[in-house]
Amino acid sequence: MLTVVPLDQAAAGRACELGRIYLDLARAHVGLSRGALLDSARQIPVAAHDRRLAKGLLKLVVDRCTFEEATGFDPPTIRRTLFAAATTARKTLGPRQLFDRAAVLEAAGRQVGTTPAAFETGLYSDLPDAHILRAFDPVSSESLVRLHQEAQTQAVLLRAVRVHATVVDAAPATYRALFRKLKFLRLLPQIHPRPEGGYTIEIDGPFSLFESVTKYGLQLALALPALRACDHWSLEADLRWGKDRAPLRFALRGRRAEDDTSSAALPDEIAHLLDRLQAAKTSWRARVSTALLHLPGVGTCVPDLELVHRDDGRVVFVEILGFWSRDAVWKRVELVEAGLGAPVLFAVAKHLRVSEAVLGDDLPAALYVYPRQPSATAILDHVERLGARLPRQE
Repeated sequence: MLTVVPLDQAAAGRACELGRIYLDLARAHVGLSRGALLDSARQIPVAAHDRRLAKGLLKLVVDRCTFEEATGFDPPTIRRTLFAAATTARKTLGPRQLFDRAAVLEAAGRQVGTTPAAFETGLYSDLPDAHILRAFDPVSSESLVRLHQEAQTQAVLLRAVRVHATVVDAAPATYRALFRKLKFLRLLPQIHPRPEGGYTIEIDGPFSLFESVTKYGLQLALALPALRACDHWSLEADLRWGKDRAPLRFALRGRRAEDDTSSAALPDEIAHLLDRLQAAKTSWRARVSTALLHLPGVGTCVPDLELVHRDDGRVVFVEILGFWSRDAVWKRVELVEAGLGAPVLFAVAKHLRVSEAVLGDDLPAALYVYPRQPSATAILDHVERLGARLPRQE
C-alpha cells in the first residue's frame, strides 16, 4: 500500500512561512523578469531537509504568474542582424584597431529602428528567464500548502492502472459538474449509481492504455479537485510504481473543503457549438444538459446538450465524442442496444472509424459522424429526424 505522508505540524508551519515569502517575492517582482524572481528566491535560506518542499512551493507560485516577452522585437531576427553587423565590422578592422562593441550595437539598432539599449534588451528576450512577470494570481500561504499536498496525490495518479472512486453529495448539480469535468478531461469513466446513494466511478489509468501515458495521466490528476468538491468521496487506485512498475495500491478519502471553488465550464468546442445552435433559425431550442441518463446494470450517459422543441416540448440529447476513444463510442452503442430509451444523438469524430449505420432507425438514438468539427446544421438535421420518432407532448 502506497501512502502520501501529510506534513506534520512543524513542517506545515515551515511550509506556510516559505510559501508566504515566495508569494511576497512574486508580488514584488511584477514588472521584472522571471530570472530576477528566481534569483531572489534562491537567496532565501532553506534547510537541507526542506529543499524539496521549497522547490515544490516555488513551482506552484511560479505557475500562478503570467509572463510575457520583454519587447515587441523578433529576437532571432535581431540576433541575425547583430551577428551580420559584427561580422562586417570585424572584416573592416585594421591591424591595430579594436573591435567597437558599442558602435556595432548602434549600427544594428539603426537597422531595426531602435536604440542600442533597447536592441540589446531584445536580443535574448525570447529566453524564459528574460520574460517579464506581467500579472500574479495571489493566494494565501495556507492555500498554497494545501495545493502542494494535493499535487503530491496527483503525482501518484500518473502511475495508475485503474481508479475506483465513490462520491456522495446532497446536490445533483455537483454530480453533473463532476461528470462534465471528467468528460472535459477526455477520461473514460464508467459511472454507476449506488443503491445507498451517490455514484461509483471506474476510470482506466494511463498505464492501462496504449496512448500517451503522460498526457492521459495528467488529465486524470486534474480530475482530483472535481472529485474533492463532493460532500463525501473516496478513491482507490491500482498503480505501477518505480522503474520495475511494481504493483501497489493507493487509497484516499475525504470530505468537501469549505473553501472549495471547483467549477465545470463547458469545453470550448461545445460552448462554440451551443452558440451556433442557439443562433440558428430552428424550432429546436438548445441548452446545456442537466440530465444523467442511466440504464441499471449497464451504465450512465452524461449528455452535453439538449434540444427542446419549441412547440411541443420534445427533447433530444446530444453528446459529443470527438476526442474520446473508439471504445467509448462502442460503450454508448451497447448502452442503447441494451435498452436506454432516451433519444440521444452521439456526435462522433470521423477518425474514430465508426459508421452512422451502427445504430439503426428502429432505435431511439443515432450517430452523427463529422470530419473535423460538429456542424450545427448537420446536428439539427439529425435531431429533426430523431425527434420525428418521438411522441409529441400534449
